Amino acid sequence: MESPKQPLGRPRDSRVDDAIRGAVRELIAEVGYAGLTVDAVAARAGVGKAAIYRRHASRVELVFAGLVHDREPHPLPDTGSLHGDLTGLANVIVKSFSDPVVAAAIPGLLADLKQHPDTAERFQRTFIAMERGQVSGILQRALVRGELTVEADPVLVHATMLGTVFAWTFLLDRQPGPELVERIAALTAAGLTGGGPGRPVG
Repeated sequence: MESPKQPLGRPRDSRVDDAIRGAVRELIAEVGYAGLTVDAVAARAGVGKAAIYRRHASRVELVFAGLVHDREPHPLPDTGSLHGDLTGLANVIVKSFSDPVVAAAIPGLLADLKQHPDTAERFQRTFIAMERGQVSGILQRALVRGELTVEADPVLVHATMLGTVFAWTFLLDRQPGPELVERIAALTAAGLTGGGPGRPVG
């Protein structure tokens, strides 16, 4: 599924968005990522294929937006501390990877990104860039509060937190949970502020 042209049109209908998200979730659970097609999503959601193509330029975008977040990630609260903000971010990441439907879709989604460089580049410019923007916000607030004395690299922080949960879930085959949220937040905060490494999870 590749349809890079997405002309501007009338405002999106949230009911259509909800129907598409619901259809994606149901179909991933039933037929897996490889079996998901635009035709099947459109039929299950009760919408035309054009409605899907207006929103998503690839199967990667369709599935990621349906299961994780759209181009605007879920807003994170300003807790007033670096540790608190990182805990909120870690909680969102762990919650996503804890979802069995998301976990079922990840291998196929990554394979699509690997096989289609144009899709991967667009995915980086949209979904990943927005996530890194959130990380940048967390780090900038910490810098203003004086918790950080130098600017930190949001790309590295984002990759560290995301990669840790990915490895925990898929490489170590362990279920992420609340303790992992706290430990990732604590380890990341310690690394950014020069604290100790902390203790391992489990």
